[in-house]
Amino acid sequence: MHAPTRSRVLLIDDDPGQIELLTAQLERSNRFVTIGITDPRQALDLVRADTPDAVICDLVMPEMSGFELVRAIRDEFPTLPILVLTGRTDADDADRAFEAGATDFANKPVQPGSLIARLSRAIDEVPALQLLQEATGRRYDPQGILGNHPRIDEVRRFAEQVGAVPGVPALVLGESGTGKNLVARAIHAASRGAEYRFVEVNCAALPDNLLEAEIFGYEKGAFTDAKTAKRGLAEVANDGTLFLDEVGTLPLALQAKLLTFLESRRFRRVGGTEDIEVQVRIVAATNADIQGLVRSGVFREDLYYRLNVAQIVLPALREMRSDIGLLARHFIRRSAEYFGKPVPELDPKGVERLEAYDWPGNVRELRNVVERALIFSKGDTLRVDPFIPVLSAPQLDTEHYAAEGGLVIPPGLTLDEVERRYIEATLTEVGGEVQEAARRLGVTRKVLWARRRKHGLL
Repeated sequence: MHAPTRSRVLLIDDDPGQIELLTAQLERSNRFVTIGITDPRQALDLVRADTPDAVICDLVMPEMSGFELVRAIRDEFPTLPILVLTGRTDADDADRAFEAGATDFANKPVQPGSLIARLSRAIDEVPALQLLQEATGRRYDPQGILGNHPRIDEVRRFAEQVGAVPGVPALVLGESGTGKNLVARAIHAASRGAEYRFVEVNCAALPDNLLEAEIFGYEKGAFTDAKTAKRGLAEVANDGTLFLDEVGTLPLALQAKLLTFLESRRFRRVGGTEDIEVQVRIVAATNADIQGLVRSGVFREDLYYRLNVAQIVLPALREMRSDIGLLARHFIRRSAEYFGKPVPELDPKGVERLEAYDWPGNVRELRNVVERALIFSKGDTLRVDPFIPVLSAPQLDTEHYAAEGGLVIPPGLTLDEVERRYIEATLTEVGGEVQEAARRLGVTRKVLWARRRKHGLL
């Protein structure tokens, strides 16, 4: 099994000590490789010559301010994630940074977990942003959601119809990897507020105690590290769209506040006393059985009905096998361009193999398979067979699998070994999607992470 590619992050700060701190925090996670530069003009040249996966920059720097740098990068790289960090306490800095084109904004010091979650979320959004930009430009085009299957036509119509009605909430359901983020962006692009911001919150990526502050903001002094007031993402998305991904993981207390916000369009920042009113469309998404969560008391019934004004269940890729070849060729073209390689032809037998696989990770897994195949390919024909899990899966110790594909547990194994194999098999079945694996195993992401670390599966 190939190790996951680490994202390249450019750190821009005139303080070498700050670059050293961020480098240690990010590289310790094994998700990122960092490049540190203290001169913003040199950094801009580097972005143009060898574009990184994300940029983190300071605001106050000699020769060129962070606002100027963000604006210059954004003009040339419309989907590149740019996170702005600052030690200043000017309340207008966040507004100016977002106006310049920043993806996210935070005051120093930033907790490592929060920084990694913000950065990962921003990088994960890039493929959907690029796809939507390629297909739609500045105007909504229903063909922005790729596919010829009738189920995809239904999704396009849904996005166009919902977008035409100002402010109506939408609930997008579907398995992990089916493109819920892309549909949310298509609804936004079809809305009257398309020129305003689309803001995403991954409700499972942040601890409960930080999630409310992330969505609704906080006032100065609301808690120990609140040295200045901070706008929440609901304010940032004013007149645009707030996308709540993995909404099924919201804690009950925050569900109550979200329901009040949906009813009144008003909220209070953490530690605040004044009501703030915004006009924003809420699009929520989950891969969980949300009705089951309602029945079990984990998700509020009244909030479910308020979100469920317009609902669509996205089809799994295995339900649209006729579109698999089209999507694979699309990802081949985009990935070849990204990697700077010639565009190969897809082996005709490879299409048959792709269509025969059930794709538990859906379109996201298909894209990952194509990218891995392209990285290691040679010649004018792309062979995908070795990279389709159902055909290879060498990491699963295949002699312990039955002919029909089920996991066989031979006698004599310790309970630890049984647990390790079962976790490994579940992760492979869902295409490496940790949230879905945790759901199927009946544990939290935190518990699954601890078990994976125990068994050497990280």
